[in-house]
Amino acid sequence: MKTTIFIVLRVLLGLFMVVIGLNKFLVFIEIPNPPGDGGKLMQVYITSGFLKLVGVLEFLGGVALLINKFVPLALTIITAIMFNATVFHGLHDPAGTGAAAFCLLLSLALIYGNKERFSGLLSA
Repeated sequence: MKTTIFIVLRVLLGLFMVVIGLNKFLVFIEIPNPPGDGGKLMQVYITSGFLKLVGVLEFLGGVALLINKFVPLALTIITAIMFNATVFHGLHDPAGTGAAAFCLLLSLALIYGNKERFSGLLSA
């Protein structure tokens, strides 16, 4: 039962990351820039190409989760991205915080589900 739950969570997060990563290139889901300083920061991310790099990492991490390969690496990268997205939205675009926080929670749950694979990283 526990394994089935973590498989469903892994596939769900993987699909979401693939879609969001592809959206950075194909823009099939219109995501408006936040107002104020958040919008200015987002423009810097876009014009510098940083957001494209994030999109590549989201896409590759999502694919890795879907095919169940390099899962610890994918979770490490996705968790870092989702932590930063949650903080960014929390500070600059509270309406967008939900999706980022949900993905962050999914990734943390999957890290917990794979804790034996993270034991070396988490040991003192």
